[in-house]
Amino acid sequence: MTVTALLVSHGGATWLPAVLDGIAAQTRPVDHLVAVDTGSKDESVELITETWGEQAVHTTSRSTPYGEAVEIGLRATPEAEWIWLLHDDSNPAPTALAELLAAASAHPDVDILGPKLREWPSLKRLLELGITITGTGRRETGLERGEYDQGQHDQQRRVLAVNTAGMLVRRSVLEELGGFDRELPIFGNDLDFGWRAALAGRHTMVVPEAVVFHAEAAHRGLRRTPLTGRHTHYQERRSALFTLLANSPSRLLPFRAIRLAFGTFWRMLGFLLVRSVGEALDELAALLSIYAHPGQIVRARRWRRPSATADPADVKPLLAPVWLPYRQGLDFVSDLAAAATLQAQDVAERRRAARIAAEGGPARPRRQEEDELGEESGLLVRFLTNPVAVLLAVFVIAALVASRTVWGHVSGGALAPAPAHAGDWWRTYTQHWHPLVTGTDVPAPAYLLPLALGASLLGGNAPLLVSLTLALAVPVALWGAWRFLRVAGHLRWAEGASRWLLAWGAVSYALVLATSGAWGDGRLGTVVTAAVLPWLAHAALGFADPEPDRRWRAGWRTGLLLALAVAFTPGLWLVALLVGLLLAVVGVAVSPGSMRQRSVAGPPLVAIGLPLLLLLPWLGPLLVDGPVRGLLLGAGRLPSESLSGWDLIVGRAGSQPAPMLLGATVAVLALVALVPRGPRLLVAGCWIIALAAAASALAVNQVRIPVLGGTATAGLGVFAVVIQGTFITAVVLAGEELAHQLVGSWRRVGAVLATVLLGAVVLVGTGWFVVGGHDSLTTSPDDVVPAYMRDQLGTWPGARRTRIAGLRGRRPHLHDPT
Repeated sequence: MTVTALLVSHGGATWLPAVLDGIAAQTRPVDHLVAVDTGSKDESVELITETWGEQAVHTTSRSTPYGEAVEIGLRATPEAEWIWLLHDDSNPAPTALAELLAAASAHPDVDILGPKLREWPSLKRLLELGITITGTGRRETGLERGEYDQGQHDQQRRVLAVNTAGMLVRRSVLEELGGFDRELPIFGNDLDFGWRAALAGRHTMVVPEAVVFHAEAAHRGLRRTPLTGRHTHYQERRSALFTLLANSPSRLLPFRAIRLAFGTFWRMLGFLLVRSVGEALDELAALLSIYAHPGQIVRARRWRRPSATADPADVKPLLAPVWLPYRQGLDFVSDLAAAATLQAQDVAERRRAARIAAEGGPARPRRQEEDELGEESGLLVRFLTNPVAVLLAVFVIAALVASRTVWGHVSGGALAPAPAHAGDWWRTYTQHWHPLVTGTDVPAPAYLLPLALGASLLGGNAPLLVSLTLALAVPVALWGAWRFLRVAGHLRWAEGASRWLLAWGAVSYALVLATSGAWGDGRLGTVVTAAVLPWLAHAALGFADPEPDRRWRAGWRTGLLLALAVAFTPGLWLVALLVGLLLAVVGVAVSPGSMRQRSVAGPPLVAIGLPLLLLLPWLGPLLVDGPVRGLLLGAGRLPSESLSGWDLIVGRAGSQPAPMLLGATVAVLALVALVPRGPRLLVAGCWIIALAAAASALAVNQVRIPVLGGTATAGLGVFAVVIQGTFITAVVLAGEELAHQLVGSWRRVGAVLATVLLGAVVLVGTGWFVVGGHDSLTTSPDDVVPAYMRDQLGTWPGARRTRIAGLRGRRPHLHDPT
């Protein structure tokens, strides 16, 4: 059997010396050598010429597709029974060709053979032992990421395709099938060729005894070519879509086209969730590239039709199982849970290393085993081996289970039924005159705008928006609290706080939405604001950035988030006003120079003023015509929750809160947090914010607002949430320092006591939330107007100046008319 080694190179001078030595060291020498270089700008051509001679090297342009390069090599190749395809970054082991030919002799019905691919330069990790493709276009190897070669897959078997790096193919078959498709310039041509060969009745086998080491330079972005550009993921995804649509049976083509379109949407969403915006855009670009030119698929299928003589049922076992994409989808969901909690730490670690390096100190290198874990393990493995990530994922699942009562047209307690369609909210928000009682021209509340926008994005389904808001509020608060506490911890320690302490803080804050009673009472304003608060605090931490531009950007971000929160709970603006003025005064006092003072005091003032500007369409008429006291009313039915000072301290914001001991424990721990000297300034800052919230609550509680038949007070629930949030932050900031200051037996006693107290807060709170039965929410029909209001409707004389809310027909929604 004669063999021609056909090497395609492009800028591979880094690997070529070893590759050429590997080919020369074969125990079964090749009979002919041919190389095709596609416009290398390095020394690739010179290296091959020095080893093989000038007559063996053929050059072409940089934009030559791989299939065309192989065709050029075939035309220049003397007659040979077998063609051994090699890349300039694929180094064969000395016995690779001999093992492939031995398998070819033992299996004369096999036309295409492929080696075991191992990673270069590690030489131990497995890359491929044959490949197939899933119904969603994913290249499937059947291997775990980073799996070491221990002989566990060393069985010769039939496969759909093998990689062109080391592929041994009969020349007659390569020519019969027309070579590689020109529409696949660099990626995916091996899968497409193997699929076409299977449809033509040809057999492909993987030979694990033959080993080739592959650097995967193009796939890993180690080099760029005109064929890959800067968007490798785009080229890979486009080739996958093309391969599926060009080779699928005709009866499956419509279903597959629709499935790939929807699959692209979910893949984009997944990439966006892990902040891989470039990959998300590549997914969309690849889909549009294929679907905008259907003629390409039509021509490809027409070109394949003459050679497709085999029964598709014979090829089906070689394709990936139907259930595999769904298993991979579950894995991806797990990956997202891990990425959502771990990505912030990775970014912070890089920033810490850069900061230490900038200050002239050596960055602490990670342990070798940590590096190996990151390189060898996927997100799922890192997730399952990270108990903190698993804990957070379990809590999110528990929170979603606990929110089971809100799925449907939810109402009850302080929550009136949402209108059937977002258009009702839009009409209420834009109308000048509202037919409520005797009629009113007072503008609709500000929170109707974000509600109407959100419902419109859901196809106008207003009840679905309310259900999603309540169901996702706790996970969103958890995510925001984790991000905020991670950054706040770095204000005190270069290494940040303990992950366990951060997890406790994030979970404890997320539970405040439920344990306070606000969630169970349907206090939509308090729930939304509580979910936004940690993101607002995270943005406000940018005020401490040394760069003026970043401080100004932080001011705008904080202002936008504050506007959203104030739209639902206007009383929060008083807390922001007190804290913002304090930050501005302190910043001016410690910052010399007028320009410096403006860049320090300006951002907090921008954050305070921006909500007033954005909410002006609602604020203006109330400030001009009154009643000004109506500015303090938030979303929800009246009467608002009536809270005592003790309720504020222990975080009670509803009629059916969790046991008082939970909030009291956090308050006591916040007092203990004042003991350590190191973080005392930051902990004192938390207490100042808590006192500002308490003072604002005291002021708001003194205001009486006229309602039907009497007066009411504004809701104080948001102030209780702010106070609990500051207490939790103080505990996280001081917990690490307090643990370090305790010595000897006191340290052990303190650790046990802290574990019991902190664990009890989380476990009892989560259990109380999951068990349910503590809330007044229901999906049963609910009266829109409360009984006390119906009784007083005919006795109240001031209906024309009442504050109104969303209407369905002539009925108010989400708010009482107050």
